[in-house]
Amino acid sequence: MPQVDPGMPPCPTRRGVLTAGVGLALGSVAAMSLAACGIRLEDDAPRVPLIPTRAPISGEAFLIALWRHSDDLAERATSLGGAATGVPARLAGLHRRQVSVLQAELLRLGVPQKVLDDASAPSATPTTTTPPTTGAPTTGTATGTGTGTGTAPVAGPKALAAEEASDLGPTAIASLATVPSSAVPLIGSVLAQRAAAATLLGAPATWPEPAWSAPSLAASYLESTRAAVYAFEVVAAQSPTGAQRTLALATLTTLESRASEQESLASASAGPPALGYPLPFAVTTPAAARRLAARVLTDLRASVARDLGSTNGDLGPLGALVQWLAATEVLGSRWGVPLAAFPGLT
Repeated sequence: MPQVDPGMPPCPTRRGVLTAGVGLALGSVAAMSLAACGIRLEDDAPRVPLIPTRAPISGEAFLIALWRHSDDLAERATSLGGAATGVPARLAGLHRRQVSVLQAELLRLGVPQKVLDDASAPSATPTTTTPPTTGAPTTGTATGTGTGTGTAPVAGPKALAAEEASDLGPTAIASLATVPSSAVPLIGSVLAQRAAAATLLGAPATWPEPAWSAPSLAASYLESTRAAVYAFEVVAAQSPTGAQRTLALATLTTLESRASEQESLASASAGPPALGYPLPFAVTTPAAARRLAARVLTDLRASVARDLGSTNGDLGPLGALVQWLAATEVLGSRWGVPLAAFPGLT
């Protein structure tokens, strides 16, 4: 019987060759099946032939930048100190809430935890005290590119206002339109919060003139504004003197201007206003008028926030709704309505 040379590898049997061939074929079929079913590997997984890597969700970079900037804004607002009831201290708490909720939303949308961990890891590049040449503006005008850079030094409330407004740059609304539709109200409310914060800190953001192509949408938003106008006519009537009357008239003027804008945008789609609108309770004293003001603005804020989901990515209505939501948040704050991390949704 011939002896096997120990220095030579054993010859494969016919059964072994057939088995290996079948195994390779089945592996290829399985890989192709996974790819066909849309399965994606995690970003840090080893590359497997025929299985595509994970594709980022729509608007992922914008969402992650907004999430990270919330953390930076919380630190900046905290660094200003001041009374616990002051605007910076209240904003610090709101931004910390945004960090938590936005992270949960990113995970819900399918962004892997590894991606979020990488985004929040300290940069390997040493930071300096030299202000950046791009990113957050040095005044209250929103001239950023849609997300803050988080590197400009804090030098007071107006510098914080500029950082808040830096998330409202010229690409912000276009970026908002790209995020998954289920996330639009949440993210739109964050942008509105940024604009409201900038205004309350003394450096309001500027807004582009909206290009509107859906008059019927404007008409659908008009009714809630008209109801608020009617309510504030009552508030003004029951606030005969002093600072409350001044505030009531100023709020009424703002809401009348919004109603007029919406009527113009709605054109022939706008019907005539109702003769009156129901009030939640009787208003016969200045104290009741103040309660009505806070209630109406809280309800209006919620109504505008809900409308954010109705635009179907139309930039004109989307930008206008973010602006109206921000303005309503400011009005409500002046009547004692607590600031919200997600105006209208909390």
